This record gives sequence, structure tokens and C-alpha cells, in this order.
Amino acid sequence: VKVCHSWSHGDRQSSAENDTNGSPPEEIKEQPFSSDKGAYQNTTSIYSALMINNEHITNTQYPEGLAAISIEGECDSNNTPRSWRDALTRNHREWIDHWKDFFLDIYQNDENSVFDVIVLTVELPFTIARKLTNPVPCDGYYCRPLVAMSIALSPIWIRFYFLEQFDLDIFSSHVGYLATFLTSLISIFVARYAPNGDGPMEFYMIVPITLYGFAISATWLDSIADKLVQLLELFGVLLRVPKTIMGLTVLAFGNSIQDLIANISVSKKGLSTMAVTACFAGPIFNFGVGLGLGFWALMKTTGSDEIPVEFPNDLRTGFYFTIANCLMIVFAGTVVGKGVIGKKFGYVACALYVVYVFTSLYVSNASK
Repeated sequence: VKVCHSWSHGDRQSSAENDTNGSPPEEIKEQPFSSDKGAYQNTTSIYSALMINNEHITNTQYPEGLAAISIEGECDSNNTPRSWRDALTRNHREWIDHWKDFFLDIYQNDENSVFDVIVLTVELPFTIARKLTNPVPCDGYYCRPLVAMSIALSPIWIRFYFLEQFDLDIFSSHVGYLATFLTSLISIFVARYAPNGDGPMEFYMIVPITLYGFAISATWLDSIADKLVQLLELFGVLLRVPKTIMGLTVLAFGNSIQDLIANISVSKKGLSTMAVTACFAGPIFNFGVGLGLGFWALMKTTGSDEIPVEFPNDLRTGFYFTIANCLMIVFAGTVVGKGVIGKKFGYVACALYVVYVFTSLYVSNASK
């Protein structure tokens, strides 16, 4: 029961002794209600919807020193706005509170060092743009007006992403305008009917919004990874790093950075099994779906039934080291760790990658 109005234990006993019908005494009706236990304070009280008899007052389940009742009107049991005006007021308040906490967490957080504050400040424009275009309705990150705003503004980011990555303007046809119209309707629905405060949202609302936010997050990761690879390629050209080394280090890292970021984030949340599974699921998806659809599209475009594929020494080396890494994981998890992959295996895996890089360089130079 949500506490809206309360009176003290002494007043409750007075009510039981002086009013056989269980109605609160006149002196209580006329006075503001307050409680040192944090109950809601209000100078207006409405009792017409509730009758309390002597037995209920005497055998109440409330903590000692506090009797509370929930009255329709001031508090809403489902934590949703009662009208459009109420929704607008609450969204405005939650919007201001969210951004106030956001900036305080950056500039008045004792856990942030000076370097952290500088980095977060440089990153601030991109962080704000991401928050305004990527809906996140999950626990701990939920903010109703921000979810509604990010859904409404997400088509702007999608247009930018497709223009930059594929040179395609989604607003050149009716698709972009239709997407904008639909997301605007959804955002209005969220702002009006989504729960206040920390939520949580209803299941039928949170599932499609989370899936949509996941897709938007993937576009953000792809765009950031692409810019990082371009920056590293620029450094390679300026420093005159050979293309073989660039391919084995910079480009390989750039192609896998999305999976790396996602797996590290999952691991930090304690979902280690999911992170390890994703490490294998990603390459399997690339080998199966990526190569399958790629070769299918190439054969359909060229009209040929066969595609010649070379298997050079550096590629063969990577194939062998991949098999060796898989065998090491199985051995470390079943024989050494008895079902648990220990922390030391991480160092072994990183060392194996370093050996792979130097071996590939040697094989590439020897084959020339």
C-alpha cells in the first residue's frame, strides 16, 4: 500500500475512542498530516472513500507509531500519470533531475580522477548525442522522458548512419518519414503511459523498446569502430608501418573491437559464461552466415557457379592458431580447471596471440 496520508499512534487511539464509526476525528480532518517516518505530507485530506472501524484500527498491521491509509487521488497505485497535464509536469521534472544527476556524476563524483573528468568532458557531446538517440528502458538507466525523446530522435541518427556508411538517404523515400511518424507516436505513448521514477515498464513495452535500442547500439558501435580503424590507418601511413603489420594488428583489432567492447561489458556484469559463448558465436556467425551470404551475393552478381579462393601461408597460420586456441580452452576448462576457466588462461591466450602475430609476420616475409 502506498502511503499518502498518515496520523500518529496517539491520534489513532483518540480516533478509536471518540468515534464509533471509525471516521477520523474532526481535529485530525482539519490539520495537516505529517509523519517522522517519511509519509507523504498534505494539508488536504479526503476520507469519503475509506471507512475504518475500531477493530481495524486496533489490530492494524502498520508499524508502531504510524497508521497510514492510501486514498485515490493523490497517489496512483500503478505509478502512471493521471492526465496529459500531469504527464507533462512529471516528465519535465524527471528530465531536469536526470540531467542534473548526470552532470553531478561527472563533475562532483569523488571517484573520478582529474584525467577521468577531462576524458568525460571531451566525450560529453558524443555521450549526449548517444543518450538522445538510443532508448535504454532497463533498470538503473530508466528515465521516462529520455526514453521517449530518444525514440523520437532515433531516425535522425539512423539517417546519419546510413548516409555515412552506405551513402543512402532513408528520407529520399517514404521510409524515413514513415519511421519518423511511427517513432513519434511511440514516444508520445511512452511519455503519457510509461511509469514514473525508476519504473519498471510493463513487459509488453520494455521488450520491443529494448530490441530497438539494441539495434541502435549496434549502429553506434559500428560507427565508432569504423572511425577508430580510420584513425589507426592514418597513424600507420604517417609512421610508415608496413601493410602486413597493419593487417595483423590494427585492422584485425578494428574488425573485432565491437565484439571486444560487448564481451568486456558482459563480463563486468558477472555474465562470464555469456561472454565466452559470444566469443565463439561471433566467429561462427561470420564463417557461416557472413561467408555464406557473401559468396551467394557474389555468385549471383557474377553469374558464376564457382569462386576460386586462395589459402596463403599467413591465412593458414591463423587457421592453425585458431584451432590451437580452441584446444587450449577445452584443456584448461576440463582438465586443468575441472569445469572452470581460471584467470591465468587469459594471460596464456594473450601470449598465444602475440606468438601468432610474430609467426605470421615471419611466414609472410619468408614467402616473399
